Amino acid sequence: MQEKLEGCQDVVHIETSFILENGEHFPATLFYCTQMVDTSLLQQSLLPALQTDGGRLKEGSDTNLMMISDESDAGQDLFEMLFSGAVLIVLDEGARIYASFIGNLTERQPDESVMEVSLKGPRDGFVESVNVNISLVRRRLKTPDLQCEIMTIGSRSGTQVALMYMASLADEEMIAEARRRLQEIAKNVVSIDSSTQIESLISDKRFTLFPLTTYTGRPDYAASSLMSGRFIVIVNGNPAVIMGPTDLAFLVKSPEDLHMPYFYVSLERLLRFLGLFFSIFLPGFWIALCSFNTDQIPFNLLATISTSRNGLPVSTTMEMFLMLLMFELFREAGVRLPRAVGQTVSVVGGLIVGNAAIDAGLTSPTMLVVAAVTAVSTFALVNQTLNGTVTVLRLLVLVMVSFMGMLGFFLSMFAIVIHLCSLESFGRPYMAPLATMRFRLMPQAFLQLPWVKRRRKGGRF
Repeated sequence: MQEKLEGCQDVVHIETSFILENGEHFPATLFYCTQMVDTSLLQQSLLPALQTDGGRLKEGSDTNLMMISDESDAGQDLFEMLFSGAVLIVLDEGARIYASFIGNLTERQPDESVMEVSLKGPRDGFVESVNVNISLVRRRLKTPDLQCEIMTIGSRSGTQVALMYMASLADEEMIAEARRRLQEIAKNVVSIDSSTQIESLISDKRFTLFPLTTYTGRPDYAASSLMSGRFIVIVNGNPAVIMGPTDLAFLVKSPEDLHMPYFYVSLERLLRFLGLFFSIFLPGFWIALCSFNTDQIPFNLLATISTSRNGLPVSTTMEMFLMLLMFELFREAGVRLPRAVGQTVSVVGGLIVGNAAIDAGLTSPTMLVVAAVTAVSTFALVNQTLNGTVTVLRLLVLVMVSFMGMLGFFLSMFAIVIHLCSLESFGRPYMAPLATMRFRLMPQAFLQLPWVKRRRKGGRF
């Protein structure tokens, strides 16, 4: 063991002796990571207690000792305990090992999630500790029906992952499949770098642009999803939990919908669906009209477009590509700036530069308006993974339209719809309830029903 830890200068080993249960003094070696344990508790409590008659080495004593059979049996678990805040006491050159957990791990206190703004709802958010995140969900669902399964994934990283679900509401086959996929990851993955890695590995289709699971940084939304029959996966070291299964309608919902009037939420959801459609198809549709089907444009608008394009050095397709690229650059720059000015820079900055491009004769006002509406529609989306999907699809539609005109527009639209209908998330159709033709559930998917009309005891999706 000491040979394997030679390169770990943050691990301290101390040669000492302790009193065994029979009163015999026995040489021992202590191993602990200085940054992971409470050194004051080690010096003032653990060591003095072990070096006196009252602190004999035995499990369950006041020193909080746990017996490990031997070094060969413990294997990788031994190092996981060491780097999780345990003090290892090695006797008989590894024949017997005790562990005392006196960790002093730094944990961030729950505060407002930076991923999802809370206007009226609670302001506590998930943090990087799996134990804290489990407690945040538990305090909202105080019932043994809320099941929690904890496993370790990653032979090198030793990342703790918790699978939580409501036993009476979640589908048993769905939970069994989620458990199987997580166990499969545990067998094959060496290290877990982020929750996105697990999202990708547990998805039904790994080569699709659309997210087949979603995430949240708010415990209230996670608890609401559990009461809908879904499951959540909490990954240690990540301030967001994975939720599944998901569908397109669920991706458009916002955590703040739970705390707003139903008529306002219904309007906002319809606007989000409209924003999703505009952000993907509006640039391509506009290029198809201006470049291939000008006979479909009203005469007055056509005259305005023709006048504004006089003297421009690029085609309409290239002009749209450049404008979208400019807004994407400003959006990326806004992400790197402080939150207070980030989105302002991405939109207002794009409009200012676009107006300067109009004055310089590089673009037309109508093209700037279409690009700006597309950018604003993208900001209406709640899920950032879906935001990235929309950006890629927008460019693909634009490429199709630039070669085939309106035919390419409709072909790309049909291709996206067919692909969406082919997707599943843990056995649930991605386009449910439209794909399953469950008309009774359609109002709940696209609108927010009054509380008196909703199920009081929870139900599946």
